[in-house]
Amino acid sequence: MTNPPTMQRSRGQLATSYAPHSLFTFEGGSGACMALSASGNRTAELRPITLRMIGEQIQEYFEAWADRAMRGLNLRHPVPPSLAVDNRVLSDQAVRVRLGDLVFQIPDLVGYVPFPLAFTCTRCGLHREARRLDRVAEEAARFRQACPTGAGGCADDWQQIDVVLTHWSGEIEAISPSYRYWDSVNREVRDIARCGSCESDRFYLRRPPGPLAGWHFECVACHTVRPILQRDLRTLESLGPLLDQNQALIAEINMEPVSYRASAAYYPHGDRLLVFDQDMYASLLGATQINQLESFIATTYGYPPTHLADAEKAALLQAAGRGAEWENYVHMRALVEMLEAGGTTPREMIDASRSALTRQDEDWNASVFAGRQQATPGIATACRERQRFVRRFDPIRMAVEHETLLQEKLRGGQLNDGKEVSVDVTILDPFLIPDGLSEREVDRLRTEVRRRRDLLGISEMRLIRDVRICEYTFAYTRTSSSPTVKRDKAGDAEMPVRLRLFDRVEVGEAACHPVLCLLQSNEGFYVRLDEDTVREWLAENGVAVAPAVPGVRLGGSLIEEFSAIENDPNSRFSRFLDEYRRERTVPRQAYPFVYTLLHTMAHHLIGVSASMSGLDLGSFGEHLFVPDLAFLVYRRGMTMDLGNLSSMWRDRGDPAFGNEVLDRMVNPASLRCGSESVCNHRGGACPDCVLIPESACLTRNELLSRSVLIGRGAPRWDVVGAELSGYYTVAERRAEHPVRADVERP
Repeated sequence: MTNPPTMQRSRGQLATSYAPHSLFTFEGGSGACMALSASGNRTAELRPITLRMIGEQIQEYFEAWADRAMRGLNLRHPVPPSLAVDNRVLSDQAVRVRLGDLVFQIPDLVGYVPFPLAFTCTRCGLHREARRLDRVAEEAARFRQACPTGAGGCADDWQQIDVVLTHWSGEIEAISPSYRYWDSVNREVRDIARCGSCESDRFYLRRPPGPLAGWHFECVACHTVRPILQRDLRTLESLGPLLDQNQALIAEINMEPVSYRASAAYYPHGDRLLVFDQDMYASLLGATQINQLESFIATTYGYPPTHLADAEKAALLQAAGRGAEWENYVHMRALVEMLEAGGTTPREMIDASRSALTRQDEDWNASVFAGRQQATPGIATACRERQRFVRRFDPIRMAVEHETLLQEKLRGGQLNDGKEVSVDVTILDPFLIPDGLSEREVDRLRTEVRRRRDLLGISEMRLIRDVRICEYTFAYTRTSSSPTVKRDKAGDAEMPVRLRLFDRVEVGEAACHPVLCLLQSNEGFYVRLDEDTVREWLAENGVAVAPAVPGVRLGGSLIEEFSAIENDPNSRFSRFLDEYRRERTVPRQAYPFVYTLLHTMAHHLIGVSASMSGLDLGSFGEHLFVPDLAFLVYRRGMTMDLGNLSSMWRDRGDPAFGNEVLDRMVNPASLRCGSESVCNHRGGACPDCVLIPESACLTRNELLSRSVLIGRGAPRWDVVGAELSGYYTVAERRAEHPVRADVERP
């Protein structure tokens, strides 16, 4: 069938549940089908830089998948690349995804064909199978001729079998009494289709109640029982020669019976990224922009200029019309030096003056001297070696994305309807203030919101009305969503799960693999933590931060540390975070702890928002900006944004406690878990507290722990294992007993 029929569903469904090669049934449960790529979908209108970034993400995804799947732990042979990833992304045994082989489409429709083409008689259980899709009706009309009672006595009532055979290679087949084996003499794959006792080719399918393991075939003529057994053709061809040498396991090759309704039959794979209008900062990530990237990172995170003499500073400030600031600075610096030499001035006064000088330096570094910073060796190394970082964990990419978000969404601007693009929740605009409040009540509401924000250790929280995301799917696996799978009959061997592209579709005169894109614009919350509170929390838990010169933000130290830990196989951030699934193996380092803190707080906000907004947990997404101690939580969905989050914030506002969202987060009961002690013992993260659907989570629910927020345990990967002090505890203490800003940090 060259042009299969097509159907329409919601775009979100077509990109996931009904994506190409998935199995489904129509409403009413009649007729199982397989979805196919459709050429009639529109091309997604994406900026060239967005297309390039998606292509790079897909390349990285396949590379990381191949690397993990090819480890072949406890197998007797090396894993060939063709069993780990699709042959169509392999070139000379290396993974290469060509951007020109992809077409980016809006999923408006999908093709489908009946599958499986295997049937059983509802009366006697006789098994029949159609061989050609384009002749199903003709072949089905002849099924009755094989009836043991004769064509005239046949009930001629056939039921499609709702169980298929699948394998981690990505192959799927209809259940059949025939099976393949490796012919060691001729060194080829052969089929056995007839009964071994009587050579009959007719079988009953017996389906006793209970698990699928009880299903079997029975010969019509001699009633010999044959188990449901099939071997994957691709894997058998690849590993067949190794069977003769006892270097491969039969369990690696056997297919498994599963219901076509089961999730194990199909797992779509994709990713997401933020979509911006500007590409000025994103262009810094190019291989030819390393020097500019180093300068950007150094400027953003407060690294001081290393080659500016006083005369150069004076000239730059004079040219900027700020010469008087330099004169005041020089006079104060001389005065401080004189007071220190005198030895009679109180130390607090001297420290306060030096803090004022430091703040002046930071202001100049961020403005007049911006771009003249020279990166430290740690920053330079991170910028030059970042090509080996996993994109979603790359702190330099996060820094670039955060700066773009800052410029486009956080620093003013209006939408077409006149509303502000983003609003500080401690200030609000007329659309976020509850109805019927007097001016005095509004002031009280803002005060209470600010107080609870401080109790949570949050420096800034904003509602953004236009968070643009592109979510996309491009490949699929079967039997497992992870790169490896284990089975009892294979012992502790990890067998490779093959990641496969969607089949090509015709686009003009070319044939390309579709990438199904979902472009979204929804509301979200931007949250940035207080840096001094984070520093105090790290110090209280014995997590050292690399020393830096005064004025350098914590984000700079985190970038330098990330570059260092990427060389440590026990704590590096690999694509699937295998290092953080092991217990008590990762030392206390700042970057993993800050990442876990931001990630867990994002899930906490998602959980509270889901309980108040009418959205379910899977309707949220998240994005982290670790160097800036910030995260973004947003609504995911292709339907019109009805303002769920802004309506929630407005409706939950109250002068008595500010806003119920923050009030609930401050309440320790919001993180209470029904499996309290067990959950704490296992790392402080379970479905009853901070876990959300894996499809909504950046890390598939890794690097999460309630302990970083409220104590009472430690993350499971923490090598120390001692109980942590919670971030909320530190933030509450600081809010109730504030430290003067001019003496807090020397």
